[in-house]
Amino acid sequence: MKVVFIASHTQKSDLGMYYSKINELLVKAGHKVFSGSLFNDDKGDVTANKREAWYREVLSNVKSADFVVIEISYPSTANVGHILTYALDIGKPVVALYHEDREPLFLQGRIDERLTLLSYKNSDLESVLSSGLDYVASAQDVRFNFFISPNIGTYLDWISKNRRIPRAVYLRRLIEEDMNNNGEYKDSN
Repeated sequence: MKVVFIASHTQKSDLGMYYSKINELLVKAGHKVFSGSLFNDDKGDVTANKREAWYREVLSNVKSADFVVIEISYPSTANVGHILTYALDIGKPVVALYHEDREPLFLQGRIDERLTLLSYKNSDLESVLSSGLDYVASAQDVRFNFFISPNIGTYLDWISKNRRIPRAVYLRRLIEEDMNNNGEYKDSN
């Protein structure tokens, strides 16, 4: 799958090790990754023409991507936030990762099934990103909506926060487990 990976350029000195690890894990998972100039160390003057070309290139890649991964530990509304909103507005699934000590309080107010916010720490970045990629895979599947009670909603929110997996991934795993254990269903297929 084609993925766009975006993060704050200005925070590379503090968060660059995470950016590199995320990019590496995406490539290792077999994805074609576009990260724009994130890993470019060119500190030369950036002309207005270069900025405009970069902007068009990023938006074009977001449009053609299967999903977007954004590291949001630094509140960069001008760049990262704009791209995140653009991706969601055109219907792209977005996995937004943030370091556990940098919770994005404002973004947690956006309710969107295509957006999954995942907290990571140094030791679990790989498994957290893997859960996010599971979520993206499920977003590519057939959509099925249904109503649940507030009690079930509260439980699913608890699962998502404490087990660090999106609600849809948790529900899909429960159904898949039931399918695998259902002899009558297996016999009919």
